[in-house]
Amino acid sequence: MQAQNLSNLPTTSGVYLYFDAKDQLLYVGKAKNLQKRILSYFKVQGAQAIPNSKNSVRIQRMVSQIAYLQVQTTSSEEEALLLENCLIKTKQPKYNILLKDSKTYPYICIDLNKPYPTLERTREPLAGHKCFGPFSLASLELLESMQSLIPLVQSKSCLKGNKPCIFHQMGRCLAPCSGQISPKDYAPLVKEALYLLEHKDKLCARLKERMRILATQERFEEAAIFRDYLQAVQTLLKRAEQPTEQITLALQELLGLDKPPKRIEVFDVSHHAQSFCVGGMVVYSRGKWLKSAYRCYSLKGNDEYAQMHEMLERRVKQGGLPDLWLLDGGRAQALLATQILEKAGLNIAVVALAKEKANKRAKRGGGDVADTIYSVSQTWRLKAQDVRLQFLQNLRDEAHRFALAYHRLKKRKAFLG
Repeated sequence: MQAQNLSNLPTTSGVYLYFDAKDQLLYVGKAKNLQKRILSYFKVQGAQAIPNSKNSVRIQRMVSQIAYLQVQTTSSEEEALLLENCLIKTKQPKYNILLKDSKTYPYICIDLNKPYPTLERTREPLAGHKCFGPFSLASLELLESMQSLIPLVQSKSCLKGNKPCIFHQMGRCLAPCSGQISPKDYAPLVKEALYLLEHKDKLCARLKERMRILATQERFEEAAIFRDYLQAVQTLLKRAEQPTEQITLALQELLGLDKPPKRIEVFDVSHHAQSFCVGGMVVYSRGKWLKSAYRCYSLKGNDEYAQMHEMLERRVKQGGLPDLWLLDGGRAQALLATQILEKAGLNIAVVALAKEKANKRAKRGGGDVADTIYSVSQTWRLKAQDVRLQFLQNLRDEAHRFALAYHRLKKRKAFLG
């Protein structure tokens, strides 16, 4: 690539697009500082910009094919992330690793007290907001499908500016930031969004219609995006239609329990380098989360095994025990819990759920993970799509969210003094 392409790059946030000599889009990326980020790919040698040898071989190979670039500035990093995600989905660049949400954001919330409410994904329900979830998967696809159909504000940061953002240019926002729509006229859009979130069958119908229109216009790549949205929402509907009673009956048969578990307690621990160690217990009873029974534990153990041991012993002393204990972990955790219960003279079924490993790292969330179920003497390896496994994963993920929230609270309080 000619070095002159690197002159006069903006120092603001935004996205950058790399193209080859045949005008094929190679890569889309985002940056807080476009100039700094783009220059990190190259080394100027005379009139040429060549690959920077400090980067990986894969990146150097990509850079060697770049003929020219384009940039699009944004008002914030958050807007840049949204735009990057949108461009990757619509353009499918050759070298992009598609955005993967490595964290669990199971809720979609909206603050109806704002003049221009916007949908956002969160780790937990937000006070003062109307919240939907938790969703064990597909919250991102659900949110994106809503934003593609209804021109709500795409990001809270968009309201901080005074001129239309890139999403207005794309037809996905009506630019309240520049006064192009009043709160009164915006309100019906919010009402429509809430209706579709509460009636996902109607959302599916809208997605089908949009997909059909795009296909008749031979805009097949865009139609494929709406097909993916539709499949994700249909999966959510399918799970919602699976009655809890049927799932617990299926669990009774799978795990060899005396009766279907009506009350399930789920445990997880959270720490950072063995500091601010905490445990969380959540309770699922008769088809609902029993928030009043959730418990937090400050723990002293030197490792996760010792921390789990401390939490379970303290739980046993509190009485009012359930039909089933579910632990985050493997056979060692299941054995630990069973020994604690036997010592206390209690007969409660125990299973542990071990996260599937990918490149020696645990995978969490996403709805397509074949975690392994353990008891003291048995192992169950179910398919990722098995509703029994997904039910247990949803329980485990809620315990993880709850424990992590308490861990962050403790850490924040410590730093603030």
